[in-house]
This record gives sequence, structure tokens and C-alpha cells, in this order.
Amino acid sequence: MKTRNVLYLSLLLYLVSIPACTPDKAETSVAKAPVSNAITEPNKSPSTEKMSPAMPMSPGVPMTKTVPMKGGQGAQTEKIPTLEESALAPDFVSMDLAGKSVHLADFKDSVVVLDFWATWCGPCLASLPHTQEVANLYKDQGVVILAVCTGDTRAKFETWVNANQAKYPDVVFTCDPNERDSATFDERASRKFFGVSGIPTQFVIGRDSKVAAVLVGTSKDDVRLEAGLARVGIEVDATVANLGEEQFKKGD
Repeated sequence: MKTRNVLYLSLLLYLVSIPACTPDKAETSVAKAPVSNAITEPNKSPSTEKMSPAMPMSPGVPMTKTVPMKGGQGAQTEKIPTLEESALAPDFVSMDLAGKSVHLADFKDSVVVLDFWATWCGPCLASLPHTQEVANLYKDQGVVILAVCTGDTRAKFETWVNANQAKYPDVVFTCDPNERDSATFDERASRKFFGVSGIPTQFVIGRDSKVAAVLVGTSKDDVRLEAGLARVGIEVDATVANLGEEQFKKGD
């Protein structure tokens, strides 16, 4: 009996000495990061891109870049704010699937929805069916959807558009020539001229070339785009337009 007790005590001491499985290695490695409605526009690899929740997000998040200081001493950060409402939308060039140059100014007599997106951006692709619906519904009133692929490669753009263009017949797809990993990547229009920090980002531009609305991200039942079109004189159902304006306010 004494021998049995000694063995039992030895076994108990051994079990106590075994460290417990801690969650900091197993569980935290799969913990979900906070998500938002837009994907941060990349500087390098898509593996570093983070997503955000499907709630309307207010515009104006600055994108920064490092530039040399005067005299060559060190570096400083230049902030590029998102182009605001009432600002003149600058002209820029992108390339369509056939390789033809397309200027924003080509649509100066139309109301333009300038949609910055990328093939790797889940929220961008999720928003396209609604964008197509809007394009089809309001094209007779002179609304044009110009969807400019940004932060991406030309090859991926061509592959995606060839496979999906038929689903979005009323959307004009183009690609910024300053593609990912190129020497001119920082010159892409979404960043340089419009200060886009996350995609999808849409700018509603009136016939006066002024920005009437800025939409960052997307969410279920999002009708901010319709509200933006109503601001520039497009006939939109009043109930829908009012709801869109409420969504804008919630994002402020």
C-alpha cells in the first residue's frame, strides 16, 4: 500500500509539471482582425492589404508618401487628402481593354460615376452588381460609370474584364497605366489626383466637372450612389435619395 501511494504521488507531481496549453499561440494566430468596408489601397503586395466592416465610411482618410526634404536632408511625409465635394475633378488618362486611351474629360457632357476598384478587392467586386443596376437605370439621363482599375496589373485587369464584362454591359472598364510594381506606381490617378486611401471609392462628378459626392466602401442596401446622382439633377426616387443622404450622415 505504501509503495502504491508513493507511485500515485510521483505520477501526480509529474502531471502538475506539464505546462498547460496556452491560447496565445494557437488561438491568437487565427484571431480575426477588425474589418472595414474598404480595402486599403496597396503600396506593394496584396498580402498586406486589410479589409474593413461593411458599413459606410466617411471619406477624407489621407494617403501619405515619403518625399525628400529640401536640401536633401532626410525625408518628410506628404499627405494627400481625398478630393472633397465641390472640388473640380482633374482630367487623367486610363486605358480600356483594347488599349485605347480614355480621358475623364471625354465624358464632360455626362454625369460621371468614377469608380476606383481592383481585381483583388472583394468589396469592389461585391459592389459591381449594384453599380451596373445604377448604370442601366440612369444611362438615359446621361449617367456614365467609369470604373478605373487601380493598384493592380494590366494582365490581371485584362483577364478579369474578359471573363466578366458581359455581366456589366453598362460599365466602362479601364485600367490605370501606372500599374502595381512599376516605376510610376505612385503616379496612379487614384492616389495622385484623387487622394484615394481605400477602395472601392466612387466620385459622383456633375456636368460642371465638380465632385458632388464621395463614397468610400460599400454595404448591403447602400444607396448613397443614388443620393449622389440626385444631387446633380438626376431624377431619382425621393425615398431612395433621402435614404442615401441618411447613410451619408451616418458615415460622417
